[in-house]
Amino acid sequence: MARETIGKSPLQGRTCVAGVRSPVVGLQIRRTDKIGTEAAFHSLAEYMKWTEHWFHIEALRRGAPLQKRIFIATDDPSAVKEAKEKYPDYEVYADVAIANTAQMANRYTDASLLGVITDIRMLSQCEYLVCTFSSQVCRMGYELMQVLRGDAGERFHSLDDLYYYGGQHAHEQVAVESYKWESPGEIDVQVGDTIGVAGNHWNGFSKGTNRRTGQVGLYPSYKVREKWRIVDFPTI
Repeated sequence: MARETIGKSPLQGRTCVAGVRSPVVGLQIRRTDKIGTEAAFHSLAEYMKWTEHWFHIEALRRGAPLQKRIFIATDDPSAVKEAKEKYPDYEVYADVAIANTAQMANRYTDASLLGVITDIRMLSQCEYLVCTFSSQVCRMGYELMQVLRGDAGERFHSLDDLYYYGGQHAHEQVAVESYKWESPGEIDVQVGDTIGVAGNHWNGFSKGTNRRTGQVGLYPSYKVREKWRIVDFPTI
């Protein structure tokens, strides 16, 4: 069953968050002003690959088949139509009217503002997100998930950027295994090295700067861990 409008969808209230019997995966698909400048085009199939992956694992975890449902927030109405045609085994929830207000000709209107607020709120209530973190809409939806869940660190897959926010401290990682470069463009890493990460290439490698050597290049993503900044927040 597919639906074009949110209406009384199962995402309203806390049903999507609780979602014990029928979870919803949120897809945020941005395709207008950033394509070719700040972000690359990603096909619906790329989003659905990770959506399928999540539903498969979740069904195994729960020990029961799941009705697969997605909520699509997008500035491209054709993405909703494509999802309905190519993935008939999914319930598709979206608001095509909001997608139309997100078009460049309508973006700076009250209706468009209300639409993006609605999309962010709906994304935040989903069980899992597949999106591009180059878009602030998805990053804000992900941030609001923390309010609902306390820790949503494993509830997303970004097709491009790592999570970040404007004005943040440098994102750093610490090497837990050594690595000797094997191909041009890679860097050496020793255990304990601090790496300033620029991005994950989602092919097993990340790009960053080794603070010890000053080298800039690729290194295996699995050989590092996050370097957390832990700050005390006294109650008084």
